[in-house]
Amino acid sequence: MTSFKLFYKNQKYFASAFLYTCFSLIFSGWVTYIPHIAEKMGITEGRIGKAIFFSGLGAFFMIRIAKHIIKKVGVGRNAYFALFAYCIAFYGPFLAYDYTSLCVALFIFGMAGSCYAISLNTLTATIEKQDGFYVMSGSHGFWSLGGMIGAATGSYVAATLENPILHISILVTIILIIQTKLKHHYYARKSDMVIEKKQKTKLFKPLFVIAVTGLVVMVSEGAIADWSALYLKKIINLDGKFLGFGYSAFAFAMMIGRFSGDSLSQKLGSWKLIMYSSLVGISGFILVLIIHPAVSIFGFFIVGLGFSVVVPEVYRLASRIEGIKTEDGVSFVAATTNIGFLLGPVILGFIAELKSLHLSFIILTIYVSLAFFIAFAKSRKTAEN
Repeated sequence: MTSFKLFYKNQKYFASAFLYTCFSLIFSGWVTYIPHIAEKMGITEGRIGKAIFFSGLGAFFMIRIAKHIIKKVGVGRNAYFALFAYCIAFYGPFLAYDYTSLCVALFIFGMAGSCYAISLNTLTATIEKQDGFYVMSGSHGFWSLGGMIGAATGSYVAATLENPILHISILVTIILIIQTKLKHHYYARKSDMVIEKKQKTKLFKPLFVIAVTGLVVMVSEGAIADWSALYLKKIINLDGKFLGFGYSAFAFAMMIGRFSGDSLSQKLGSWKLIMYSSLVGISGFILVLIIHPAVSIFGFFIVGLGFSVVVPEVYRLASRIEGIKTEDGVSFVAATTNIGFLLGPVILGFIAELKSLHLSFIILTIYVSLAFFIAFAKSRKTAEN
């Protein structure tokens, strides 16, 4: 918990880390209402999955644009205004009046989320580089904190208020007020990012392997975020007020792991830590597949604990590739993993419509083993060198 103490004692680092909390509070708000939106429009898991696919397209569309915006306006300023854009885009899915408008709204939501994600991780990488502190893992811990709070309270508040627009308006107002008061700590930050006309292709090979590892884990995280509530409802038959508990348990475990991630990385090394973490995550998925409320929710907790440090380590590895600027490596990985986070639910949705949601999670369990094999190969290669 060393990194947590750093954030607690220094508001400068807390302010930028809390941007992650704001991000996940908004996203978990969307996750909470997926069953509501699906029911309101009378659409199946497959169709909601296809709609969510448009958010992935929006995220992909913003990859190169976001880098240019960051260079032009500054990473700190862009992070703040990207939050505003994300808050506005948050209303889109709730105001959609038919399936087409839902797809358009999710495309815009994906664009805003991608720009915000790239801004956040570039800002954090810039802080690490300029100040000499390791804050990447801890900052992602604040994402998990927001996800935990949002999932635990979101489903209950949604059931109590029975007014989605009022609910998200209260949430957005609180977030913007807090960040407006904190923004002076990071607003003037400028990264050293230079968008080069040419880069050596061979330098992107290790970056690609790193990005694929992050993509695998983020596909899983996105799937849990978007489908855990429906899984607990349709497969486990859990009461509506507790549908957010799966993602809440997942996010709580992620928070614990991430606030401990920096010290574990120093002891084991990045690739070995990713390898062990992947094994823990796979064992958690096996528990999720057991059709019992307590066991499944505990399984989500174990998955979160296992995968908690993978994405921060992926960013850390990307920032240390010789010949590639820290900001460029982090931006590439941020964009790639964000796409995985958004496309994971789409893949599960297709499978759920063809067969069942339970089968979707079985396939997901097999799929995440790819991260283990990549990390195993890389850790052996590192040991040999």
